Amino acid sequence: MVAIKILETFKKGKVNERLCEDAFFQSENYIAVIDGVTSKTDFLYHGKTTGKLASEIIYRVLETLRGDEPLREIVERVNGEITAFYDQIDFPYDRGEKGLQAACVIYSAFYREIWMIGDCQAVVDGEVYLNPKKSDVVLSEMRSLILSTLEQERRNTAGLYREEWEEHDAAREIILPWILRATIYANDDTTEYGYSVFNGQAIPESLIKVIRLREGAHEVILTSDGYPEVKETLRKTEENLKEILIHDPGCYKKYLSTKGVKKGQTSFDDRTYVRFMTD
Repeated sequence: MVAIKILETFKKGKVNERLCEDAFFQSENYIAVIDGVTSKTDFLYHGKTTGKLASEIIYRVLETLRGDEPLREIVERVNGEITAFYDQIDFPYDRGEKGLQAACVIYSAFYREIWMIGDCQAVVDGEVYLNPKKSDVVLSEMRSLILSTLEQERRNTAGLYREEWEEHDAAREIILPWILRATIYANDDTTEYGYSVFNGQAIPESLIKVIRLREGAHEVILTSDGYPEVKETLRKTEENLKEILIHDPGCYKKYLSTKGVKKGQTSFDDRTYVRFMTD
């Protein structure tokens, strides 16, 4: 079995830890960063959002694994648990648009592989691997266009305009229906907009990014998409995020996102970072 040495870890919710939809998993067989998709409704089950529920299901499945299970089996087991959840409740919304969803990046010591399901990030010996969701890229640009145009039209000071979108992000409201409609591409490998996500559906292997590590020691970083850019250490990654949040808290100029920082939030999204060595 390949040994894993954790160098540093960090997890922080955009509001607080109780509401954080990210999760970090560590065992002798797996390292995983789990990112529950931000809930789009007020649905709660035992006080937990759909994103929180999805991340907890993946965490529990990882806890039960021997270590030699292929990714296909892990996906099937997670999907089985999501289906079992729906079987025991009356979920009032469309499951595809507003149900349990999560991205996840997993390192398997047995297979010496990194598996990227959904929009997450990995770095191996300084080489960055991304798995972006094309519809989010398009809609982030659309949100940037809307906010930039409103700002230009009103010619307000940045401070006054910031107060407006912190309270009421009109651009987010405009793109939100399209964020929901774009879930039609979840786990669909027949279109350029297809993307992988844990949501109870089968996930085509073609939508899962697999990084195979050569024999020998490697430094690996795994993060959720709460970081605009992954640097070589946690400190530098946090400093980069802080710089962006100071100069572009709306996340529509320097860094484009489908959402900015709202009042009461410390960032635009939950974030998790782990750096470790393998041998």
